[in-house]
Amino acid sequence: MPSQRITVAPIANRILTLAVALLCAMAASRASAQEVPTRNQFAGLQAFGLFSYVQPHYGAASNPGGTLGADLNFRPLYFLQPSLDMRYTFAPGADVTENTLGFGPRVELTFSRLHPYLYALVGHGTITFANPISTPTGPYTHDDSLVLGGGFGADYMLTRQLGLRAEVTQQRWNLGNGPTSVIFHPRIYSVGVDYRFDFNKVSRHRP
Repeated sequence: MPSQRITVAPIANRILTLAVALLCAMAASRASAQEVPTRNQFAGLQAFGLFSYVQPHYGAASNPGGTLGADLNFRPLYFLQPSLDMRYTFAPGADVTENTLGFGPRVELTFSRLHPYLYALVGHGTITFANPISTPTGPYTHDDSLVLGGGFGADYMLTRQLGLRAEVTQQRWNLGNGPTSVIFHPRIYSVGVDYRFDFNKVSRHRP
């Protein structure tokens, strides 16, 4: 295990703090301008596929990769759309390969075609080193970690169901335990598309 502890720049925390403040302000204005969504709106499903540019915060190279996932939407809560976010991100690279599987809560607002959102994630990540690190017990080739994360983004709907998506995700990894642990914070920039399935369309067409 490498003994160097990696620190993260405070700019990521500032970005997330500003994003939270912005969405809270937008929500406050939205509450006074929008009617409460109908109560017969039960659930919906969004599937998304994204190109992801990952800064692994371990090694010099950044990794192009991808993110596949889905958002299960629940009954709207006033002006907020709560959902459960589930995603898998893969990022092969010259120095390290990082793969993560995570899930967590997500909240969204609607401003015509624009749908900004925030999300939090918890999951599992694996890291594989292109150049194994020598240790007294043998080559250190790979490891895994509990991964905590969160981010913000927005969908711009081209049609009622098809939209463009852009988002930023910040993660926290912890490899090892005690004084030899390595804490690092990959950042993921993603763009792509999402498709929204409407479960209520069936019930609306029933007699």
